[in-house]
Amino acid sequence: MPHVSRVPNRSRACWVWQVLVLLILLGGSAVLPLRPAAAQSDEWAELSTTYFTILYAPDETGRLEAEAYAGFVDQIYDEIATLFEYRAAAPLMLRLFPSFESYQAVNPLARDIPGIVAHADFRKRELAVVLPRTEQQSPDEIQNNIRHELTHIFAADLSNNQLNTGFQEGIAQYVEIPTGEYTRKLELIQQALASNRVISWSDLQERERIYNEPQIGYPQSLSIVTFLIENYGFRAFRTFIEETGRSTGYRAALQTVYRTSPSELEAQWQAWLPSFVDGTYVTRPAIGFDLNYPIRLLEQGRYAEAQSELEATIEWLRTTPQQDTLQEAEALLIRSRAGQQATQIALSARTALASGEYEQALNLIQQARQAFAAIGDTRQEQVLEVYAARATRGLRANQQLAAASSQMESFRFWDARDAAERAAQEYARLGDTQRAEQALALRDSLSDWQRLAGGGLVVLGVLSLLASLWGRWLLNDQEVW
Repeated sequence: MPHVSRVPNRSRACWVWQVLVLLILLGGSAVLPLRPAAAQSDEWAELSTTYFTILYAPDETGRLEAEAYAGFVDQIYDEIATLFEYRAAAPLMLRLFPSFESYQAVNPLARDIPGIVAHADFRKRELAVVLPRTEQQSPDEIQNNIRHELTHIFAADLSNNQLNTGFQEGIAQYVEIPTGEYTRKLELIQQALASNRVISWSDLQERERIYNEPQIGYPQSLSIVTFLIENYGFRAFRTFIEETGRSTGYRAALQTVYRTSPSELEAQWQAWLPSFVDGTYVTRPAIGFDLNYPIRLLEQGRYAEAQSELEATIEWLRTTPQQDTLQEAEALLIRSRAGQQATQIALSARTALASGEYEQALNLIQQARQAFAAIGDTRQEQVLEVYAARATRGLRANQQLAAASSQMESFRFWDARDAAERAAQEYARLGDTQRAEQALALRDSLSDWQRLAGGGLVVLGVLSLLASLWGRWLLNDQEVW
């Protein structure tokens, strides 16, 4: 694990910070006015990764911190992208503040709000981390900061920024790797149950309800999202996020996606909640996601993309108890590689065909057919059939050209010329300019031979006639004498 700074006691500080995150994300009146990045550009050094531009203090400590974050942020992006079957537009900005004072300089309102660790601004496509506030955090907690904030951006994108406060915080907590803080959240839910302080789902719409009592709102929003995902699947929840962007409200989106009234879903959640606090959540897999996205990529023949997704997924699955899913992902990875190999063979066949290597093309086409058949991909069969037909025509033209050469050697010039003409026409239809020119050159050569042969026959005819006349003249002279 690369060296990174770590954050103190998160109990109260974390709740206060999460309130701030919601305000920033959801456009509340207390959003901290971020100074435009351009105004700060001379104060930051940059480090680019595949998906992020990391801004950091231009000193050795800042560089080391940036390199540490660069070591894991892309992997987290891939995890979240795989989970949501969506890729947020990159690069995203990750700003690493070296001190709380530097953070306050950009966000003056933060002076009155203790405990800030990180935030996300989906409009600016920016994540920010206050490094001194992470000094006592574990490696998992440091990475969870990125998971949490990045999920806010993904959820905002997918919902057209219509996903409400409670569901935003619920899903952002759900994707985190479970740490000791989850036990504290379960205890808070248990206390809420005992004191009859369980929120209603309509409270998820009320930012003030979540902000004013974060010790109730945050763990319970997590439990609601967990209930929906564990009972109906992650894909349905993702669809719900998207549906909120085109529905009149979250209740209409719930009804559309789950085909159950929101009131009934809420009743199911309330009945399920005691089992949640009994410890079920602590032992659940970190994220119960399926492999539908890479499977769809495979079905579409996008084998390289599928391999990239699966490799990131497998690396992450190896850190979870989801062994059945891991084995399925590994089998899909083998299929993605076989698909790329089959695709490469088909491309080689096309190259051979374009080069006029018709026999080689036919052999490669047969190999490609077998390779695609082995992975159940029939989409390429029509294309390979076209390739095979062209290669067969090319071989036939080759045979006609060879026959023309053979016939010329046996002085069958007329037959040879016809064969060369047919070969030239077929090559021209195939777009094989080089061989068409060869066939035409042979045809023209045969035409020259035909003319020479014709001229020779004329000469022979004339000589024969002259010889005949000469013979008769001699004969007549002898008769006179």
